[in-house]
Amino acid sequence: MKLFSKIIGLVTISGMLMLGVTSCKKQQYQILTTSDVNIVDYLRRYPDQFSEYVKVLDRTNISPFLNAYGAYTCFAPTNDAFKQYLKDAGKSSTDDIDTATLKNILKYHLINDTIRTTAFTDGKLYAPTMQGQYLTTSVNTSGTTIINRLAALTQANVVTGNGYIHVVNRVLLPSSLTVAKTVESNSRYSIFTQALKATGWYDSLNIANNPDTTRRWRTLIAQSDSVYNAIGITSYAALKAKYNNTGNPLNPADSLNIYVAYHILPGVKYVADIVAFQSHVTMVDAQVITVTLDGQSVLLNQATFNGVFEAGVPMSRYYSDVSCNNGVVNEVSGNILAKKRDPFRVDFDIAAQPEIIKLPSLYHSKTAKSQTFAYGQLSEVTWQNTSSTPAYSSEGATSSNFYWWDDHFDWNMRFGNPAANNWIEFKTPLIVKGTYKVWVMCRASSNGQYVQASVDGVPLSRLLNFVTRFDASLSGSTLEAVGYKRYAADQPTTTTNNWGMLAGAVTINSTDRHTIRFTCVKDQGSTANNLTTVDFVQFIPIDFDQQRPLYKRDGTIVP
Repeated sequence: MKLFSKIIGLVTISGMLMLGVTSCKKQQYQILTTSDVNIVDYLRRYPDQFSEYVKVLDRTNISPFLNAYGAYTCFAPTNDAFKQYLKDAGKSSTDDIDTATLKNILKYHLINDTIRTTAFTDGKLYAPTMQGQYLTTSVNTSGTTIINRLAALTQANVVTGNGYIHVVNRVLLPSSLTVAKTVESNSRYSIFTQALKATGWYDSLNIANNPDTTRRWRTLIAQSDSVYNAIGITSYAALKAKYNNTGNPLNPADSLNIYVAYHILPGVKYVADIVAFQSHVTMVDAQVITVTLDGQSVLLNQATFNGVFEAGVPMSRYYSDVSCNNGVVNEVSGNILAKKRDPFRVDFDIAAQPEIIKLPSLYHSKTAKSQTFAYGQLSEVTWQNTSSTPAYSSEGATSSNFYWWDDHFDWNMRFGNPAANNWIEFKTPLIVKGTYKVWVMCRASSNGQYVQASVDGVPLSRLLNFVTRFDASLSGSTLEAVGYKRYAADQPTTTTNNWGMLAGAVTINSTDRHTIRFTCVKDQGSTANNLTTVDFVQFIPIDFDQQRPLYKRDGTIVP
């Protein structure tokens, strides 16, 4: 049975998701689609375009398998493309090129999956080629789709009986260079190349087909000489003088060695892969690179530490996504470095979600307002029941409640109730590696009596009770000893509207953003109203004062 039903007609390529190139108008392609034949037989029909390609497919014995039924994507070079390839290679015929080399090149044009141009993104395709490396796509200023920054797509989405054909005007060549050699061969990176060699990381990035598959692929975030020059570093000697602290850059504990290792990520991560996650581990133990997408800019290590904002460093999209035979090279437009940070208190305001902050008429409005959010509307909040809607609420100035910033986040929390949530989880701000006590600041709710908090899947030691208030006769260390504390500076000592509950202690193993989840573990027989109310969550280093500071309704923090 053929993969596609018989369709003959003209098709125009539809919308393609392109990050960073939305201002370009994509070229429209006139294409012929048919399911009469499979890929190779289709190519044989047009010898004026593909005779050279068919010739090498036959010679390398790829034709039989590519013409069998399956699901393939073929990037087919034209005869003119082969003519240019031979000219560049100094050859007069493909007969002058050994079969193994040709076979490696041809496999680089084939993907064992069906990929239409609607799945192209500004970066690598989601599936590797049969040669093992990835192809990248982009759109130039005239709207033409470009493969590997080299070949223009001249005809697209040709449907055959066993997959798609995309016609390209150049022969695509897999990278023959390692990550190390790729950087070394580019004069932009002379300082960084010397640093790689001095620290020994060059050798680890110069292994193709590493038999240790856990180390086969690496991603390097390179810095150009111009980036160094902008911060007063004009040579490797100057870089070494700035960062080398032991005299021996080969020492893994040396600051220069750590600096270079921080630019190396395990695995193959093109820009699209980097954007897909909020952080990435590096070759420095417990140190990550964080990612923020600001419009079309990809920013690394943008964060607020201890109340101090640190602007992110943008990636250079133009110089990134350079494929290598053991990974990929990306470039950053500024200086990034691993910073030694001591654990500090993190006041995680769960109501301050990115999407909520962008609603000025609602967020911190100081008026009585509330808005629910459907599943998927909050990028850093996930919950179990997609039909249930958590809510952000802002309190009026005359409210008798005492929330920090006069706002809070609410959700329904029940065990086994189809109208409520069994769990909800939040992505935390950046937390420095260390051991912390976790406190949940809340107000009395009608449900949520048996709630288990967990961090990165590790349950904390104490069940949370959002229903029963603390003993108003207790205070200070006596109250803390039973797992509660007062946190609202405006709240009279005689009332217990708002309080903090100890969820337990957790060891954070890497400086990164983490996930905190609240799970209802037992039903209390309450209603399914949206009334589990949380103000904010604290991560306080275990040896810090756990009772101070206090928090006022106007946002002031009282030491």
